[in-house]
Amino acid sequence: MSKQVQTIVEAVRSLTAEQRMELMEALATLETSRTPVFAGRRERVQAIKGKYRNVPTSSESFMSRKREDLALESRS
Repeated sequence: MSKQVQTIVEAVRSLTAEQRMELMEALATLETSRTPVFAGRRERVQAIKGKYRNVPTSSESFMSRKREDLALESRS
């Protein structure tokens, strides 16, 4: 656990039950207010991707496709 996270956890542990409830309510408010922003961002990203939206982009899947390509080339 990072030092910053550890400091936050210790601070939360020192709160009273009432203070923890207030913190949870404040965090829930933040989460619901941010959700539409992220949803809009996701839609824009998908629109930008266009016809490539279903193409896997992780490095693992890229390397897997390359291995398959090399295997096909070596058989020819």
